[in-house]
Parts: sequence; structure tokens; C-alpha cells
Amino acid sequence: MNHNTFAVCPASCTVSKILAACLIFLAFAFPAYGDHIHHLWYNNSNWQDVDLTTLTGGPNSTPYGAIAAFRTTPNNQLHVYYVDSSASHLHQLYKGKSWTDSDLTALTGGPQAYAYGISGFAIGNLQYVFYVGADNHVHETYYNNSIWQDQDLTVTVGGNTASAAPLLAFATKPNNQFHVYYQDANSLHEYQLYFNGTSWTYQDLTAGITGNPYCYTSWIAGFAVGNLQHLFCAGYDDVFDQLTLFHIHYNNSTWVHEVVTSAGLPMQLGAGIAAFKVPNANQLEVWSITSNNHFDRFYHVVKPSQWIFNDLTNEIGAPTDGKFGQVAAFATTPNGQYHVYYAPNSEVYQVYYDGTSWTVEDLTNGFGNADPNSGLAGFNIGNLQHVFYMSND
Repeated sequence: MNHNTFAVCPASCTVSKILAACLIFLAFAFPAYGDHIHHLWYNNSNWQDVDLTTLTGGPNSTPYGAIAAFRTTPNNQLHVYYVDSSASHLHQLYKGKSWTDSDLTALTGGPQAYAYGISGFAIGNLQYVFYVGADNHVHETYYNNSIWQDQDLTVTVGGNTASAAPLLAFATKPNNQFHVYYQDANSLHEYQLYFNGTSWTYQDLTAGITGNPYCYTSWIAGFAVGNLQHLFCAGYDDVFDQLTLFHIHYNNSTWVHEVVTSAGLPMQLGAGIAAFKVPNANQLEVWSITSNNHFDRFYHVVKPSQWIFNDLTNEIGAPTDGKFGQVAAFATTPNGQYHVYYAPNSEVYQVYYDGTSWTVEDLTNGFGNADPNSGLAGFNIGNLQHVFYMSND
């Protein structure tokens, strides 16, 4: 099956047709075998790779599943979350003095989890992880600095059921309010679950946005800039008849969307998406794969306000990617350099901007066994870079 099979949705395309196509895609995409979680990191001198599943004795992860990863501060401890392939339990791999594995489903009594939408963040040492349970409810598993607990947010708000993926969560600063984005299981509308510090509410974003944009993808990316919230996904709206990269964002008054790839190639179905705001600059950076399997950069400049496109496969030789895997990206500080990671051809590649030029390097040096269809996550601590991926072990 070619990823471009559903790359174009004609004007007559209905929600039911989109949903049917998604179900065909999901049925194709999830074979039953297990992967190992790897930690690939840069220690300011060279790159190293450790198989965390072997190191901790934890269970295999679910292929095509998501990985969530972040650090807690000020202790700079590392946390990685995934769903295992045997029991469908949510697990944490945690680096204190050494790496350990924790079965969070067993600890909290939460339901089995879908592996395909996991997201989370830390506020200090408090950890918040969000996933879609086998009950099609959005759940929050959180650490309150003493124990792990699970909360069914769908029951809390009296909301609608969620599709297995995609899922995204982050906190706005400095108010530390929570925002969780998921897709309705029936209408495919994009919803927000919002915690204002006291209570949870939910909101249908698609119904409130002119053009009715639908996210039609395995992956979604986003971030907050203060209270301004930014989502990026591949999808359709009422205007364009091709799979398009959308920027769905809150402008401090209302939710709006804009088409990023309207003048370019359609997006590749199932392609990973990564995005961040450039530190100390009013510039947004997004990376994904278009329907020609090229690895592409989209960046937004303010004056004049526009999105600019770079085909990094043509320009710097970034490998093509015809798979389903996620993309990870972040900027290191204080040097302001950009780091983007993806896993075509079973190798983990870094596309790296040093402030002057872009380069590509194979971090697994031709010996990688990365699963090109699965999750990828990462973050930096200063200039130290941490990337987590699944391997076909």
C-alpha cells in the first residue's frame, strides 16, 4: 500500500469516507511484533546509543506507537513513556541514578492503553502523561511528587469518545494551565481538553474554526508561546482538495487556521511532523514529509508574514522517507542551533543547522535497526541532546 493512496480528497469527500480510509490505514499499519526503546544521546563530544529495554528488562514497545519524553527540573532527570506490546500497559522508563522501568497501568489501576497517541510534560518534578485508553477515553496519568494516579478526563468533563490517535498535550506559561488535543472518534473533529488550574472543560475546535479543518494523520505537533497555542497537522478543509499541512492556532482571542502547503506538494499520509518556535526570535519552524517522500522544512517569517518552503532532500541530500515514523525537533540553547531527527532506511538521521548552514548525518552510522514506522521523541539539556526511538529488535 502506498502512502499516497489517500493523499487527495475530492470536493465530494465526506467525513464518513475519511473515517473509512483512516480505518483501512490503521488496519494496515499495526502488525503484531515488538520493538525496543533506545536512548541516543550527544554528550558534547560524541553520540552514544543504549538499548533501554535490554538495560531495564522492561517489556517490548508496540510498533507504530508513540513515545513521549521529557526531563524534570531542576534535577535534570529523564523520563520516557510508551505502551508495551503484550499487555497494552503504559510504561515509564526513568533515569535517576540508573534507568528503571515502571508499569504505570499496574500502579494506577488505569485501563489498557492505545499506543498511538501519547503525550506529556513536566512542571518541576510533577509529571503529566496523557493517552487514549481502550475505553476510547482520554486519560491523564500523573505523578503528584508522591504516587502515580490515573484520571479519566472524558468522564470528568462528560465529553465525547476519542480516536486512538493523534494526541498532543502541553502547558501554557507562566500560568501552568493544561491543554490536551485529541480527535473525536466519530466526527474526526479536533477537540481541546483545557485545565484552568481548577477544573477541566472541553471544546470542539473544528466546529468553531472557519473552513472546518480536519486533522487526517497519525501524528500532530505543537507548542505554546505564552498563552498562544499552535498545532500542526496534515488534513483537509472545505477549500483545498489535497492533503495539506495546517497551522491551527489560538491568537489570544479565537481559534483560526491557515494552510501552510497550499502552493506546494500535498502532504504524505501518515508522515511525522515536528515543530518549535525559534528561541529569542518570532519565527516558527516545522518539518515533515510531502507526497514525493522528500524531507521538507516550512518556516514562518513575520515581515512580510509568510511561510517559506525548503526541500531539504534536494538542497542538502536529506534522505527520502516513505514510512510512517514520527519526527522530533528542538533548538539547543544558548547557541540557538536547530536539531531535527527522523528514521528513514532504519537509520536515525539528524538534520542539523549550526547557525549558518544545514548538514545531514547518520547517527547510527549504517548499523542502525530503527523502526521507521514508529514514534520518536527528544529534548535538549543545554547543548546535550537526547533522542528516543524504537528498534526492530
